[in-house]
Amino acid sequence: MKRGVVLLTVLCLLFAGATALGSSPNELVVYHWWTAGGEKEAIDALFEVFIDEHPEYSIVQNPVAGGGGGILRAQIKTMIMAGNPPDTFQITYGHGMISSFVSVLQPIDDLIKGYNIPEDVYEWGRVDGVMYGVPLNLMQNNCLWYNVDLVEELGIEMPIKSLDEFLGVCARVKAEGYVPLAVGAGMGQQFWLGTLFEAVNSALSGGGADFFVDYYAGKTTPSESEVFIDTLKVLRALIVNGFVNDDWSALTWDQASDLMATGKAVFYIMGDWAKGHFTSMNMVPNVDFGYQPFPGTDHVFIGHADCFVLPIGVDRKVAKDWIQFLTTVKAANTFCPIKGAAPFVLDAPLDVYDDITKEILGYFRDDGVAKVLSQFGAPPESYLDVFGTAFSEYFNSPEINENTLGNFDYAYEEVFLF
Repeated sequence: MKRGVVLLTVLCLLFAGATALGSSPNELVVYHWWTAGGEKEAIDALFEVFIDEHPEYSIVQNPVAGGGGGILRAQIKTMIMAGNPPDTFQITYGHGMISSFVSVLQPIDDLIKGYNIPEDVYEWGRVDGVMYGVPLNLMQNNCLWYNVDLVEELGIEMPIKSLDEFLGVCARVKAEGYVPLAVGAGMGQQFWLGTLFEAVNSALSGGGADFFVDYYAGKTTPSESEVFIDTLKVLRALIVNGFVNDDWSALTWDQASDLMATGKAVFYIMGDWAKGHFTSMNMVPNVDFGYQPFPGTDHVFIGHADCFVLPIGVDRKVAKDWIQFLTTVKAANTFCPIKGAAPFVLDAPLDVYDDITKEILGYFRDDGVAKVLSQFGAPPESYLDVFGTAFSEYFNSPEINENTLGNFDYAYEEVFLF
């Protein structure tokens, strides 16, 4: 039996008879990781609308800092083992991540009947045909953000069409004394290097959807994959040529985005939640900052979503009302515009969204664009930590040799347990 299954089986047994932390039946105890910029503003607005519709309830929110939710997930597991689950908590929406928690979650199919989202979005999160999380916001990961003033000052023509062209532009930017590409993967956030890996990989021949469908299913050997090695080569070029900031390992994702926002760096690779951070700084889309899919990846949409789940042992009306509320157009159009995300709900009016979000949603709804569930949802939960460490070690010593490839093989085996 796999170790993850053993752990969750134990947790499931501990959940028997567990009760939520709320001291009152009208308190909704929520754990989430939205603490930065537009993210915090978005979830606060969502709570406010929920309370407007349900004035009999109150919110006890417990934000846990740490992009990507790694710190929160560890805390939730501790609470589960203590028999004190919250009413609901946030995890990344995707079959891999949800499978890592499924033994301690309640099915919610009956609560979200009629949720008007695309069928393939349901499939992203189903585990053995069952829904356990309600997806709230669509996010594109392979976004290239840029400082409009610097792009104009340096005479860079946008959009950049290919990876080779992007590397050439980075060389020009460095020669002018600016940081070409802002990167932040410190403070326990090494997994952001995986987002960079996904973007670069998808710009290469044989990468993107063709690669990730097997890679995130445990069917790849990194040292034997030509496109995996080619991706490492491009990452090495970014590092050894000085195209990224020297302090990448000391910055969080939002601190790295600030390098671009304040004119120290020209480009930044991050999901579209970065837009919410920029607008929270009073930056205007397509005026102060711009967007395009990472060069060479306009044929692929790397994405994921956030969702809320119901732990086993929680049988409170307030928690179920929360899950049902999240399926409404009002919830989507309250939360998503502030966070910088796009709505899944097919009948959500789009007049409240800026042009960048509309463009991103257009990519997602284009049948000619391949959809890839990102590292946050497709592989098992352990991938983020294990490969975050592996990529961080590689960034610190970017040599491609037998030892390096062996380390990636070992990490892959650890995640997929074979």
